[in-house]
Amino acid sequence: MTLLHHNIQKLEEIRLLLVEIPTEVYSKKKDILSGSSIGQHFRHILEFYVCLKKGLPDDKICYDSRERNILIETDKNYARYIIEELTQFISEIHSDKKINLMANYSVNPDEQIEINSSLFREFAYALDHTVHHLAIIRIALSGENESIKIDANLGVAPSTIRFRKQCVQ
Repeated sequence: MTLLHHNIQKLEEIRLLLVEIPTEVYSKKKDILSGSSIGQHFRHILEFYVCLKKGLPDDKICYDSRERNILIETDKNYARYIIEELTQFISEIHSDKKINLMANYSVNPDEQIEINSSLFREFAYALDHTVHHLAIIRIALSGENESIKIDANLGVAPSTIRFRKQCVQ
């Protein structure tokens, strides 16, 4: 399976999880998330992919310029629609290419830097970023309705899953 297929698979995992999460749980602000909601974490994940899509025509990706679309964090159906669009976008990519990552790691707004990267490297980053935020979402869901079906490996890195399997053997 290719890197792009793994990204699509992870987005599909999110889409299926969205079906399980009640709307009131999705948009509820939680202390364990420092006052943010599970929906905000899903939005954050999806908007990194949206940044990839929007930046690709100019070969410049800037995660700092995310839209922060409140509809994604409050409407599960809209989030699923975005996932469908992103899945289509990813499925149409057939090769890697050089791109530039625009970033500002300072609180000073005038310190943006440009970093050489590649499209596939940014998809690898998006995948790792997604797993990280799914781990946070899993923690937030742990105190919720027990009828929410959560995969045992939600938010667990593939290398950790492989290591755990090796230890059991």
